[in-house]
Amino acid sequence: MSKHPLDTPVPSTGLSENAADSWARFGPLWNARRLVLIAFLIGVIVMVFYKPFDRPEVRDPPIYDYVAQSILRGQLPYRDVIDIKGPGSQYLSAAAISVGRAFDVRDVFAIRALHVILVGLLSAITFLVANIYLSTRVASAIAFLIPLLREPIAKEFIGGTQPKLPMIIFGLLTLLMIAKDRPLAAGTFSMLSCLCWQPGLLFTGTAVLIFSRYFTSWRDMKVLKVLAGAIIPLAIVLGYFLSKGALGDLWAWTITYNYSVFGPEAGPALGTAINRIWVISRRVFEKEILVVLVGALGLALFLFERARERVRGRAALESPDLFRDAIVFPPLIYFAFMLINFQGPPDLIPLVPFVGIFAGWLVVRFGRLAGSIAPLRKLSQPFASEVLGVGVLVVAVAVVFVRAGKFELRGLKLQDQDAAMQLLRERLEPGDKIYIHGAVEVLVLLNTPNLNPYVDFDWGKDDFAASRRGVRFQDFINEMEAQAPKYVAISRLRKVYHRKELEQWVNEHYERLDLLKYKKLYVRKRS
Repeated sequence: MSKHPLDTPVPSTGLSENAADSWARFGPLWNARRLVLIAFLIGVIVMVFYKPFDRPEVRDPPIYDYVAQSILRGQLPYRDVIDIKGPGSQYLSAAAISVGRAFDVRDVFAIRALHVILVGLLSAITFLVANIYLSTRVASAIAFLIPLLREPIAKEFIGGTQPKLPMIIFGLLTLLMIAKDRPLAAGTFSMLSCLCWQPGLLFTGTAVLIFSRYFTSWRDMKVLKVLAGAIIPLAIVLGYFLSKGALGDLWAWTITYNYSVFGPEAGPALGTAINRIWVISRRVFEKEILVVLVGALGLALFLFERARERVRGRAALESPDLFRDAIVFPPLIYFAFMLINFQGPPDLIPLVPFVGIFAGWLVVRFGRLAGSIAPLRKLSQPFASEVLGVGVLVVAVAVVFVRAGKFELRGLKLQDQDAAMQLLRERLEPGDKIYIHGAVEVLVLLNTPNLNPYVDFDWGKDDFAASRRGVRFQDFINEMEAQAPKYVAISRLRKVYHRKELEQWVNEHYERLDLLKYKKLYVRKRS
């Protein structure tokens, strides 16, 4: 494998070798390094248009936000507050909170500012990866714009801590390091991806596969460098939790629970999974589902061309552009994972950059084929080969900015939640305890610890937690009742096995507290 400068087109992509260079004559704006900065700025600006600082704390992001706050209180994930994803994103958010507090920025705003910047990085890195793997800047520009097309995707990016966002950023950096023939860095970034969300381990496998030339080359020690790079961050994390006496907790909740409880319980049948993926994708992308289909077709054709190269045998395995195979494995492997476990729109995040990359590739490829026929072949180069791609690019830019500029946030807002929490804060007295199940935004907005480590008991967490302690679930309820929390919030009980016991406890000892129509809160009945 060879190193390729950012602005140098690379052969054997199936696209014109000179098209990227030909665009350079149109001025310095088309310089790839400047485009990286432009991609970053566009990503940031578009996310700001989607009002990250007005969005309410809802669904899963408040859980990770709360973990981040807990870290800064001296608590430890998996022991003092339970979550099932890797710790990487929570510690990133904790770092953002720490910086924000130094400048008197509230925790929620600091976390969301971080994620706005992360989207800018995603845009820039998507452009970089597409540029080096496809060697066409038109396709690369289309690629980074696709994740910015739809507000439902933006909502998942900037609504709070989102483990899948840094997971895919580190994964794309792995692909970049593979292309640049840096196995140690590729291994490190791949493990950082995994530490944000466990499926990121697929990037480690991709790096091993490519650097070993499909398990045919070991003497150059590149595979060992990949593994060494992966071991470094993993050893640091394991060593840290071991030093805190919580290595068993880390393993139990991120590994054992996921493969023995959550996976079997949450994983639908194959037919159900395909239908769920399709229905949610249609809901998220609406008319732009066509872009997803174009991306899938582009991946299929790109894979076909790479497979055709492989039939050359040993000569193909020695090819300097073998690294390009790396870009097809992550979307294929991740889609297989989605068939096993697909929960909702956030699970589309790791796939969206690849939709953009392969949709951009197919558009430019088709445009260059069309450019060879009349009347387009009469046009001067590069227009004859790039006219379709540039047209799609212009439309994509217009759609992205028009939609973002016209966006209005409707319904519940963060300010509404703040008003409700202020009323609750005024009622809290020193020593009052709170137990939250599901509505973790209450803990985040109050910046207060939960009564116990369990902020949700869904998908078998209730039985798993009880079995780890060797007790009955009723014992958890008895412990909570013994502490008599003054306020509780109980929601998201649909997948909780012991839902009836929780509801019975609340009904017996609490009454609804309606704060500005925030109906998830209960106050303890007077005895």
